[in-house]
Formats: sequence, structure tokens, C-alpha cells
Amino acid sequence: MKTNFLFTLLLSVVFTSTVFSQGLVDGFFNPKGDLSVTASYTRSTFDAFYIGKDKVDPIPAHNEIDQDIYNLYAKYSITDNFTVIANAPYISAQGNGAADPVNGTTEQSDFQDISLYGKYRAFSTKLGKARLDGLGAVGVTLPGGYEPNGILSLGSGAVTTNLHLGAHLQADSGLFATAVAGYSLRGDADDNIGANGGNDLDVPDALLFMGKIGYSNALFYVEAWMDYQSSSDGRDISDADFGGRFPETEVDYTRIGVTAYVPVLPSLGLSAGYGTLVDGRNVGDSNYFNLGVTYSLSVGSKKAK
Repeated sequence: MKTNFLFTLLLSVVFTSTVFSQGLVDGFFNPKGDLSVTASYTRSTFDAFYIGKDKVDPIPAHNEIDQDIYNLYAKYSITDNFTVIANAPYISAQGNGAADPVNGTTEQSDFQDISLYGKYRAFSTKLGKARLDGLGAVGVTLPGGYEPNGILSLGSGAVTTNLHLGAHLQADSGLFATAVAGYSLRGDADDNIGANGGNDLDVPDALLFMGKIGYSNALFYVEAWMDYQSSSDGRDISDADFGGRFPETEVDYTRIGVTAYVPVLPSLGLSAGYGTLVDGRNVGDSNYFNLGVTYSLSVGSKKAK
């Protein structure tokens, strides 16, 4: 039915508009054969930075940093319970002051971390007028060719393996709640500029958590979310032995935001979102807006005609 397909399209997009903050694992699963592709744009800007736990305004050297993020996201349901996900963000970052004191640049542009994930629904059980799903996911991220060391860095520069476990409660009324915990195993980053004597930089592992509550039906979707990261160890930028080794810093944060989505055609939908950092450590005090457009179809199904 058309209504069911619109709901499938909605579930295809609900997480893509907040990929910048939350990662790639949500609690929704689409029917076998469903494919969705989302193109999105995020604008992020910040003029304050956490050096350790102390917020400094303006940002050292750069004063203010602007980021334009162009993202391509796709997911395909191999079965009703198993989904594969791919994500490729391209980021252009620019400082509005002096050159970076570590790498000497005022801007960076490159693909950030290319991600490939598999997500599996381990069980689904009825709880009164709601359904509870349990899920697990494994993902790998591969860094692009950016310079990982510096205030303007687009990422940590490390190959990362992410492990996730979560639960999703969906009420018949359309209300839902999702909680996903994870652990990020991070490798080393290259020391391209000699900050560590040419030796690889040890990027700290991190504990991850994402929670959200919202409402969804065939006509629209809205959610409020929280995203949390706590590094296992690492340096503070303010430490005497920091030595300009940004990939080795302890990066912690708590972010909150909202996302909304509406279908505009049977196979096309639009999304928008806003997010902000509420607490952090060695991270930019950023706010960001995003817009996305999603095309969805059912491969090999009569619904795709």
C-alpha cells in the first residue's frame, strides 16, 4: 500500500539527517529489498573551544571555524532483520584568523571517515500495545586523506572498529524510544608533521551512547536526541606534555538536538535538523543545522514500479 511505502521511506531517512552527530546506528529496520540514498548538507560554526574542560573564546589562532559538510548515505535491507549501511562525508573547514599553530593551514577540505556497517535485529517481541526490538551492529571507518593533527582537523585519522548494542521500543500510537550503547576501538594516526618524532599517534578508544524519543507515522517524523562520547584516556590540550599531538587528546562531549522529516512524493522525502554541544572536553563548542533529501525504492519488488 502507498501508506506503508511512505512509512518505509520515513524510516529510511530518520537517522541520516543527524549523522554528523550521532553515528549511523538507529533502531529502525525496513523490509527486505528496501534501498534508500540520502544527500545532505550540514552547516556548523563555532567561536569557542574546550581546552581540556575549560571553554576558551575565541578559538586560539582561528578565532572562529566554519564547516560545510556534504554527506552521502545509503542503506539496503538484505533481509527484514539485517541492513548494510555506507556513509561518505566530505567536509570543508575554514578558520577565520591566523594559520593553525600545528600544521600551518587556515583551511582543510577532504572526505572525512568512510564508514561501512552491518546492523542486525536479534529479537522482536510484543509488549502490550508496543514492540521491543533488540539489535547489534558492527562498523568500520576508514579515514580520508586529511591531516589529522591540528585544530582544523576533520577527524582523528585512525581506522576505527565500532561495536554497538541497543534496544528500540515502538508503540502502536507512533511514539518510540531508542537507546544504543557502543565502544569504538581506534587505531593509530600517522604523524605527518613530526609532532611525535615521526612515530604513530595513539588515538584513544571511546565509549559511545545515543538516546532518542520521538513520534512517527506515515506523514511525518519528529525526534529529540542525545549523543554522548567518553574517551578511555588521552591528553588534554592544556597538558604540559601535549606537544601539539591532537589525535592523542581525550575528546568527550554531550550533544542534543532535534530532527524532523516529511515525505513530499511517494519515494522522496525532506529532512531538517539542529544540534548543539552542551558539554565537552578538547572539542569545539559547535552548533549546526542540516537539510537532507532522500530517495527510496524497493529493489526487486512490485512496490518499486
